[in-house]
Amino acid sequence: MVQGVERRKFPRAYFTVKDGITAVLELPGPEKFTMSTNILSISEGGISFIGQREALEGFTSEDEILLVRCIEPEELRFLHSVVMQIRHTIDEPGMKHIVCGCQFVNISLEQRCGVYKFVESILDDSN
Repeated sequence: MVQGVERRKFPRAYFTVKDGITAVLELPGPEKFTMSTNILSISEGGISFIGQREALEGFTSEDEILLVRCIEPEELRFLHSVVMQIRHTIDEPGMKHIVCGCQFVNISLEQRCGVYKFVESILDDSN
C-alpha cells in the first residue's frame, strides 16, 4: 500500500454522520440562515462538514460562515462563535449534499487548546 505525505499542519480526527458530531452554523446573506450540520473532521485549524445542497450552493472558497456552537459531543460545547473561511468544497453532480472544508479565522487560544485536547483524546482512543 502506498501512503501519501501528510501535508496537514495539525492532527485531525475524522467522523461519520453516524457518530453524531453536530454543530449549528450561520450562513451569510441578505437573510442570515442557520443550519444544523454533521462535522466530518476537526483539527486545531478547522472543520469539515456536510450540508444540504440547497443551503450551500453558491458558496465558494474564502466565503466566511459562523460556527454558532457545537451541539454534540459535550466535550466540544466550548467551541462557539468562531468565524470560519471556506477553503474547499466537494460538490459532485447527483449528490444531495455538499462537503465543505473550513479554516478557523478567529478561534481563541483557549478554544484552540480545547480542540487540540479533544483531537488527541480521539486519536489516543483509536490506537
